[in-house]
Amino acid sequence: MADVFFDVNGNIRAVGSIRRGANGNPQSLDASIADGDTIGFHCAGSGSLRFLGVDTPEKNFQLPGSQAHRRLDSEEWEAYLTDPFLPHFDPYNLDADLIAHLRVRIGPGAGINHRFHGENAEQALIAQVQSDMDALGQNPDTFGYFLSFSFEVFDAYGRFLAFINRNQPDVRIPGPRPFSYNERQLEKGMALPYFIWPNIAPFRKESLLEAVFAPGTARQTAEASADLSRARNFVRQARANEMGVFNPADPLRLEAFEVRYLGRRELPSRAVIDLSRDDDVILQAQHYFRIPNAEDRLFIPPAFVPLFVMRGWRLEGWF
Repeated sequence: MADVFFDVNGNIRAVGSIRRGANGNPQSLDASIADGDTIGFHCAGSGSLRFLGVDTPEKNFQLPGSQAHRRLDSEEWEAYLTDPFLPHFDPYNLDADLIAHLRVRIGPGAGINHRFHGENAEQALIAQVQSDMDALGQNPDTFGYFLSFSFEVFDAYGRFLAFINRNQPDVRIPGPRPFSYNERQLEKGMALPYFIWPNIAPFRKESLLEAVFAPGTARQTAEASADLSRARNFVRQARANEMGVFNPADPLRLEAFEVRYLGRRELPSRAVIDLSRDDDVILQAQHYFRIPNAEDRLFIPPAFVPLFVMRGWRLEGWF
Protein backbone atom coordinates (compact mmCIF):
# COMPACT_ATOMS: atom_id res chain seq x y z
CA MET A 1 0.00 0.00 0.00
CA ALA A 2 1.39 3.40 -0.98
CA ASP A 3 2.16 6.12 1.54
CA VAL A 4 -0.63 8.66 1.95
CA PHE A 5 1.85 11.53 2.24
CA PHE A 6 5.10 11.84 0.32
CA ASP A 7 7.59 14.50 -0.67
CA VAL A 8 8.36 15.90 -4.10
CA ASN A 9 11.50 18.04 -4.15
CA GLY A 10 11.08 18.74 -0.45
CA ASN A 11 7.37 19.60 -0.68
CA ILE A 12 4.79 17.41 1.07
CA ARG A 13 2.14 15.98 -1.24
CA ALA A 14 -0.82 13.60 -0.86
CA VAL A 15 -3.34 11.78 -3.04
CA GLY A 16 -6.85 11.00 -1.88
CA SER A 17 -10.45 10.61 -2.96
CA ILE A 18 -13.97 11.66 -2.06
CA ARG A 19 -14.77 11.14 1.62
CA ARG A 20 -16.35 7.80 2.56
CA GLY A 21 -19.53 7.45 4.57
CA ALA A 22 -20.17 5.06 7.46
CA ASN A 23 -20.88 2.31 4.94
CA GLY A 24 -17.44 2.72 3.39
CA ASN A 25 -18.78 4.06 0.09
CA PRO A 26 -17.99 7.47 -1.41
CA GLN A 27 -20.39 10.19 -0.28
CA SER A 28 -22.32 12.31 -2.72
CA LEU A 29 -20.70 15.61 -3.63
CA ASP A 30 -23.43 17.43 -1.70
CA ALA A 31 -22.52 15.46 1.43
CA SER A 32 -18.75 15.55 1.03
CA ILE A 33 -18.38 19.24 0.12
CA ALA A 34 -19.24 21.34 3.14
CA ASP A 35 -18.88 24.80 1.59
CA GLY A 36 -16.95 26.78 -0.98
CA ASP A 37 -13.54 26.06 0.51
CA THR A 38 -13.92 22.75 2.38
CA ILE A 39 -13.89 19.25 0.86
CA GLY A 40 -14.37 15.95 2.66
CA PHE A 41 -11.27 13.94 1.86
CA HIS A 42 -10.47 10.22 2.09
CA CYS A 43 -6.88 9.02 2.38
CA ALA A 44 -6.20 5.51 1.19
CA GLY A 45 -2.76 4.28 2.07
CA SER A 46 -0.22 4.05 4.85
CA GLY A 47 2.02 6.55 6.56
CA SER A 48 4.96 6.85 8.91
CA LEU A 49 5.22 8.76 12.15
CA ARG A 50 8.39 10.29 13.60
CA PHE A 51 8.44 10.67 17.37
CA LEU A 52 8.69 14.22 18.67
CA GLY A 53 11.18 15.06 21.40
CA VAL A 54 13.39 11.99 21.03
CA ASP A 55 16.07 10.67 18.70
CA THR A 56 17.06 7.01 18.45
CA PRO A 57 20.20 5.74 16.71
CA GLU A 58 19.92 5.20 12.99
CA LYS A 59 19.98 1.70 11.54
CA ASN A 60 20.45 2.82 7.94
CA PHE A 61 21.35 6.16 6.40
CA GLN A 62 22.69 7.71 3.25
CA LEU A 63 26.40 8.16 2.69
CA PRO A 64 27.92 11.30 1.15
CA GLY A 65 27.11 11.62 -2.53
CA SER A 66 24.38 8.97 -2.44
CA GLN A 67 20.64 8.92 -1.84
CA ALA A 68 20.68 5.19 -1.16
CA HIS A 69 20.51 4.19 2.50
CA ARG A 70 23.13 1.77 3.73
CA ARG A 71 23.32 -0.14 7.00
CA LEU A 72 25.36 1.70 9.61
CA ASP A 73 27.38 -1.47 10.18
CA SER A 74 28.21 -1.80 6.46
CA GLU A 75 31.79 -1.64 5.29
CA GLU A 76 31.06 1.71 3.62
CA TRP A 77 29.78 3.37 6.80
CA GLU A 78 32.52 1.82 8.90
CA ALA A 79 35.15 3.19 6.52
CA TYR A 80 33.54 6.63 6.43
CA LEU A 81 33.13 6.97 10.20
CA THR A 82 36.69 5.85 10.78
CA ASP A 83 37.59 9.38 9.70
CA PRO A 84 35.11 11.52 7.73
CA PHE A 85 37.61 14.38 7.68
CA LEU A 86 40.21 12.75 5.46
CA PRO A 87 41.36 14.96 2.57
CA HIS A 88 40.00 12.70 -0.18
CA PHE A 89 36.46 13.59 0.89
CA ASP A 90 34.86 16.83 -0.22
CA PRO A 91 35.78 19.88 1.89
CA TYR A 92 33.76 20.00 5.11
CA ASN A 93 33.77 23.33 6.89
CA LEU A 94 32.89 22.28 10.41
CA ASP A 95 34.30 24.36 13.24
CA ALA A 96 37.61 23.10 14.57
CA ASP A 97 36.14 22.69 18.07
CA LEU A 98 33.28 20.56 16.74
CA ILE A 99 35.71 18.41 14.76
CA ALA A 100 37.73 17.90 17.95
CA HIS A 101 34.54 16.88 19.76
CA LEU A 102 33.70 14.36 17.04
CA ARG A 103 37.20 12.93 16.73
CA VAL A 104 37.00 11.22 20.12
CA ARG A 105 33.78 9.48 18.99
CA ILE A 106 34.53 8.47 15.39
CA GLY A 107 36.95 5.72 14.48
CA PRO A 108 36.74 1.99 13.86
CA GLY A 109 33.56 0.48 15.20
CA ALA A 110 31.54 3.70 15.25
CA GLY A 111 29.12 2.49 12.58
CA ILE A 112 28.73 -0.93 14.17
CA ASN A 113 28.10 0.72 17.53
CA HIS A 114 25.40 2.95 16.06
CA ARG A 115 23.61 0.12 14.28
CA PHE A 116 23.71 -1.98 17.47
CA HIS A 117 21.95 0.71 19.48
CA GLY A 118 19.53 1.38 16.63
CA GLU A 119 18.48 -2.26 16.60
CA ASN A 120 18.10 -2.26 20.38
CA ALA A 121 15.81 0.78 20.18
CA GLU A 122 13.68 -0.86 17.49
CA GLN A 123 13.28 -4.08 19.45
CA ALA A 124 12.43 -2.17 22.63
CA LEU A 125 9.66 -0.31 20.80
CA ILE A 126 8.30 -3.51 19.27
CA ALA A 127 8.19 -5.07 22.74
CA GLN A 128 6.34 -2.07 24.19
CA VAL A 129 3.68 -2.10 21.46
CA GLN A 130 3.23 -5.86 21.82
CA SER A 131 2.91 -5.48 25.60
CA ASP A 132 0.25 -2.80 25.12
CA MET A 133 -1.63 -4.99 22.67
CA ASP A 134 -1.61 -7.82 25.22
CA ALA A 135 -2.66 -5.52 28.08
CA LEU A 136 -5.65 -4.29 26.10
CA GLY A 137 -6.59 -7.79 24.94
CA GLN A 138 -6.30 -6.71 21.32
CA ASN A 139 -4.62 -7.88 18.12
CA PRO A 140 -3.18 -6.12 15.06
CA ASP A 141 -6.69 -5.79 13.59
CA THR A 142 -8.15 -4.06 16.65
CA PHE A 143 -5.17 -2.29 18.24
CA GLY A 144 -4.89 1.45 17.62
CA TYR A 145 -2.56 4.35 18.28
CA PHE A 146 -3.42 7.72 19.81
CA LEU A 147 -1.53 10.62 18.21
CA SER A 148 -0.91 14.01 19.78
CA PHE A 149 0.32 16.64 17.33
CA SER A 150 2.21 19.85 17.98
CA PHE A 151 3.38 22.90 16.02
CA GLU A 152 4.89 20.90 13.16
CA VAL A 153 2.64 18.14 11.82
CA PHE A 154 4.95 16.79 9.09
CA ASP A 155 8.68 16.49 8.64
CA ALA A 156 10.51 17.01 5.35
CA TYR A 157 9.83 13.41 4.30
CA GLY A 158 6.05 13.50 4.69
CA ARG A 159 6.09 11.65 8.01
CA PHE A 160 3.77 12.72 10.78
CA LEU A 161 5.45 14.33 13.79
CA ALA A 162 3.69 13.47 17.03
CA PHE A 163 3.65 12.03 20.49
CA ILE A 164 2.17 8.53 20.22
CA ASN A 165 0.64 6.09 22.66
CA ARG A 166 -1.72 3.17 22.69
CA ASN A 167 -5.32 4.21 22.13
CA GLN A 168 -6.83 3.80 25.60
CA PRO A 169 -9.83 6.15 26.00
CA ASP A 170 -10.22 5.54 29.74
CA VAL A 171 -7.16 6.60 31.68
CA ARG A 172 -7.75 3.85 34.29
CA ILE A 173 -9.15 0.91 32.30
CA PRO A 174 -7.84 -1.76 31.89
CA GLY A 175 -5.03 -0.26 33.95
CA PRO A 176 -3.31 3.10 34.31
CA ARG A 177 -2.60 4.54 30.89
CA PRO A 178 1.18 4.47 30.37
CA PHE A 179 3.29 7.37 29.22
CA SER A 180 3.78 7.91 25.50
CA TYR A 181 6.15 5.69 23.57
CA ASN A 182 8.32 8.80 23.15
CA GLU A 183 8.83 9.00 26.90
CA ARG A 184 9.10 5.26 27.43
CA GLN A 185 12.01 5.11 24.98
CA LEU A 186 13.76 7.79 27.04
CA GLU A 187 12.98 5.98 30.27
CA LYS A 188 14.55 2.75 28.99
CA GLY A 189 17.66 4.50 27.71
CA MET A 190 16.78 3.57 24.13
CA ALA A 191 16.62 7.18 22.91
CA LEU A 192 18.25 10.50 23.57
CA PRO A 193 16.11 13.60 23.92
CA TYR A 194 15.84 15.92 20.94
CA PHE A 195 13.87 18.89 22.20
CA ILE A 196 13.03 21.24 19.34
CA TRP A 197 11.20 24.49 20.04
CA PRO A 198 8.22 24.99 19.83
CA ASN A 199 7.17 21.33 19.41
CA ILE A 200 7.35 20.35 23.07
CA ALA A 201 5.68 21.49 26.28
CA PRO A 202 5.72 24.10 27.71
CA PHE A 203 6.39 25.95 24.45
CA ARG A 204 3.23 24.95 22.57
CA LYS A 205 1.33 28.23 22.69
CA GLU A 206 -1.34 29.90 20.60
CA SER A 207 1.21 32.47 19.49
CA LEU A 208 4.87 31.93 18.61
CA LEU A 209 5.72 35.22 20.29
CA GLU A 210 4.05 33.97 23.45
CA ALA A 211 6.10 30.77 23.23
CA VAL A 212 9.39 32.71 23.34
CA PHE A 213 10.35 32.72 27.02
CA ALA A 214 12.31 35.59 28.56
CA PRO A 215 16.12 35.61 28.67
CA GLY A 216 17.47 34.33 31.95
CA THR A 217 14.54 31.95 32.57
CA ALA A 218 15.41 28.76 30.65
CA ARG A 219 16.09 26.61 33.71
CA GLN A 220 13.08 27.97 35.59
CA THR A 221 10.81 27.46 32.59
CA ALA A 222 11.98 23.88 32.01
CA GLU A 223 11.70 22.90 35.66
CA ALA A 224 8.20 24.40 35.94
CA SER A 225 6.90 22.11 33.18
CA ALA A 226 5.74 18.73 34.48
CA ASP A 227 6.05 17.10 31.04
CA LEU A 228 9.50 18.44 30.24
CA SER A 229 10.81 17.78 33.75
CA ARG A 230 9.59 14.19 33.60
CA ALA A 231 11.26 13.57 30.23
CA ARG A 232 14.55 15.09 31.41
CA ASN A 233 14.45 13.06 34.62
CA PHE A 234 13.87 9.86 32.64
CA VAL A 235 17.13 10.54 30.78
CA ARG A 236 19.05 11.33 33.96
CA GLN A 237 17.80 8.16 35.60
CA ALA A 238 18.67 6.03 32.57
CA ARG A 239 22.17 7.50 32.62
CA ALA A 240 22.54 6.87 36.35
CA ASN A 241 21.34 3.28 35.88
CA GLU A 242 23.70 2.79 32.90
CA MET A 243 20.85 1.68 30.67
CA GLY A 244 20.75 1.40 26.88
CA VAL A 245 22.78 4.10 25.15
CA PHE A 246 24.44 4.83 28.52
CA ASN A 247 25.74 1.30 29.05
CA PRO A 248 29.41 1.88 29.96
CA ALA A 249 30.40 -1.41 28.32
CA ASP A 250 29.35 -0.07 24.90
CA PRO A 251 27.85 3.43 25.11
CA LEU A 252 26.44 5.18 22.07
CA ARG A 253 29.38 6.99 20.48
CA LEU A 254 27.67 9.35 18.01
CA GLU A 255 24.27 10.89 18.51
CA ALA A 256 21.78 10.15 15.75
CA PHE A 257 21.61 13.72 14.48
CA GLU A 258 25.42 13.72 14.28
CA VAL A 259 25.35 10.66 12.04
CA ARG A 260 22.76 12.38 9.86
CA TYR A 261 24.67 15.62 9.32
CA LEU A 262 27.91 13.71 8.79
CA GLY A 263 26.20 11.46 6.24
CA ARG A 264 24.87 14.47 4.35
CA ARG A 265 28.09 16.44 4.93
CA GLU A 266 25.95 19.32 6.09
CA LEU A 267 26.47 21.76 8.91
CA PRO A 268 24.28 21.56 12.01
CA SER A 269 21.53 24.13 11.54
CA ARG A 270 19.61 24.53 14.80
CA ALA A 271 20.76 26.99 17.44
CA VAL A 272 20.61 25.79 21.03
CA ILE A 273 19.74 27.08 24.50
CA ASP A 274 21.00 25.49 27.72
CA LEU A 275 18.02 24.42 29.85
CA SER A 276 20.28 23.88 32.86
CA ARG A 277 21.15 27.58 33.08
CA ASP A 278 19.27 30.81 33.56
CA ASP A 279 21.41 32.87 31.20
CA ASP A 280 20.57 34.83 28.05
CA VAL A 281 22.73 32.96 25.54
CA ILE A 282 21.76 31.24 22.29
CA LEU A 283 24.65 29.10 21.08
CA GLN A 284 25.23 28.86 17.37
CA ALA A 285 24.37 25.48 15.88
CA GLN A 286 27.90 24.07 15.77
CA HIS A 287 28.39 24.70 19.49
CA TYR A 288 25.64 22.34 20.70
CA PHE A 289 28.26 20.02 22.25
CA ARG A 290 29.16 22.73 24.78
CA ILE A 291 25.98 21.61 26.52
CA PRO A 292 27.19 18.10 27.39
CA ASN A 293 23.90 16.48 28.43
CA ALA A 294 21.32 16.05 25.69
CA GLU A 295 18.41 16.64 28.08
CA ASP A 296 19.71 20.18 28.69
CA ARG A 297 19.60 21.22 25.02
CA LEU A 298 16.68 23.10 23.52
CA PHE A 299 17.17 23.39 19.77
CA ILE A 300 15.85 26.48 17.99
CA PRO A 301 15.21 26.23 14.22
CA PRO A 302 17.00 29.04 12.37
CA ALA A 303 13.77 30.69 11.19
CA PHE A 304 12.79 31.34 14.81
CA VAL A 305 16.09 32.71 16.14
CA PRO A 306 15.11 36.33 15.31
CA LEU A 307 12.09 35.98 17.63
CA PHE A 308 14.42 35.19 20.51
CA VAL A 309 16.76 38.05 19.59
CA MET A 310 13.78 40.42 19.59
CA ARG A 311 12.96 39.20 23.10
CA GLY A 312 16.49 40.05 24.25
CA TRP A 313 18.43 36.82 23.84
CA ARG A 314 22.12 37.20 23.04
CA LEU A 315 23.81 35.33 20.17
CA GLU A 316 27.06 33.59 21.10
CA GLY A 317 29.66 32.50 18.56
CA TRP A 318 27.66 33.63 15.55
CA PHE A 319 30.04 36.20 14.12
